[in-house]
Amino acid sequence: MRSWRYGDFLPFGWFSASYYLNAGHYGLPYAPIGTEWVRVGGDAVLVDVWTGRVLAVYYNLFW
Repeated sequence: MRSWRYGDFLPFGWFSASYYLNAGHYGLPYAPIGTEWVRVGGDAVLVDVWTGRVLAVYYNLFW
């Protein structure tokens, strides 16, 4: 399975509203305007919703 890192770009469609996470529910930091936390496999990925660029990753949050 692929491991995402800062600077990578998620494919279009992997970060739509249906994938957004409730940060408070999972203990994640607040997502600034224009970004959202999404679940990708077992990880929580903070992504720029306009470009798909990965800004942060919490690995193995879901296992």
